[in-house]
This record gives sequence, C-alpha cells and structure tokens, in this order.
Amino acid sequence: RGNEPRPKIMVQTEKVGDLEATRYFFDNLFARGVDCDVLGQSYYPWWHGSLLEMREVLHFMAREYKKDIMLVEVAYCWRPTEYRDKPAPFPESPEGQRDFLAAVQAMLLDVPGGRGAGIFWWEPAVPTRPDGDGLRSRGMFDDEGNALPVITVFDQYAR
Repeated sequence: RGNEPRPKIMVQTEKVGDLEATRYFFDNLFARGVDCDVLGQSYYPWWHGSLLEMREVLHFMAREYKKDIMLVEVAYCWRPTEYRDKPAPFPESPEGQRDFLAAVQAMLLDVPGGRGAGIFWWEPAVPTRPDGDGLRSRGMFDDEGNALPVITVFDQYAR
C-alpha cells in the first residue's frame, strides 16, 4: 500500500550441502520470474553435509545471486542422537552444540559482500514429550529447562 514498507520475501530450500542442487533450484526459480529479497537454506549437518560444503554453497549463492542469505533452519544435538553410527563434526554435547553454532555463525559472517543475514535455530524450545522425541536433543534447553551453553553464542554481538 502506497509508501508503507513491505515485508521481505524469502525463498528457502534445503540444499546447502549440494552446490549443483542449489544452482538448479534457484536458477529455475528465477528463470520462471519468481523474485525474492532473501535466499534461505536449511542446515542440519547430518543431512546436509560438512561445514566446508555449506560454506562453498553460501559463497556461490552470494556471488551468483547477489541477495542476502539466511540459514533459516539450523540445529545440532546437545546429547548423542544423530551421530551414533558415524563420526560427528563436533561432540554431541552441550559444548559441542555451542561450538557448532559458533562455527556456523563465523562462516555466515564470512559470506562475500556481507550477504550472510542471519540464523534461525530450529527449534530452540522443543518441549519434552513422553515418547522420548529425539528432537528434544536439538533444543537450547536441557530436560530440566536449563539454558545450555549454545544460548551464549550471540552474546558477543549484543555488547
């Protein structure tokens, strides 16, 4: 309406560990005349690859599409859940979860042109469910509701 500010439009995919799939998705989106302000990606390392693969794709996106990029679904477990049968990039522990998010944030800040626009953790406040839902291990609070070290990662930016 008139001169009122409009919300930014974001399009998200979950291909951040796969450069060719990312290229295919966004090239086809833009070829069909779809426009947006922000490009979104999900990043769960057990599904989407290494931090270096994520970095390569984020740098490609910034150079190729010249739009801000957000990681709109990011998580890591604070207790052993996803990496029981394979090596984990960080320990699945409260400290490992914190170190993972700090590494992701550092890589996002390094995106060319300052295009790394932010991170959304999915889901910081997962409730405890009686069925022992594994998603609980991805939250930022332990089973008693105490904040885990991961919650301090962004403190340095708020000072």
